[in-house]
Amino acid sequence: MAGEHKIKILNNDFFKLRKQQAKLQGRKLRVRRVRKRRIAAIVLVTVVITVILGYQIINTRLMANSLSSQTQTAKEKLNNVNKEQSDLKNKVKRLNEEDYLEKMIREKYYYSKKGETIYSFPNDKSNGSVDKK
Repeated sequence: MAGEHKIKILNNDFFKLRKQQAKLQGRKLRVRRVRKRRIAAIVLVTVVITVILGYQIINTRLMANSLSSQTQTAKEKLNNVNKEQSDLKNKVKRLNEEDYLEKMIREKYYYSKKGETIYSFPNDKSNGSVDKK
């Protein structure tokens, strides 16, 4: 008799109502679980997309900064080369002038006119100082 149950469920309105409420409660519970899973899936997908897009934005900004610094460096080099080129053009123009050429040759190579004596001192810093105007 230990395995037999002596409880009999009545089939009246109270128990029918209770059974319907239990079914309804079970459905609500399943709907909640499904909604929680869907929300979790949506949140997960949103987080993954946000992380990917955030990485792309950060990577793009880093590349833009790198390119900006490279552009700045290239502009500085271009300015230096342009300045050097203009200096060299000026020097070529000045080399075409007879007075400047004569002065440079006399200073740099210690060339002298007839009857002149050139004295060189150890502390003399006039190595090519002709270029200064």
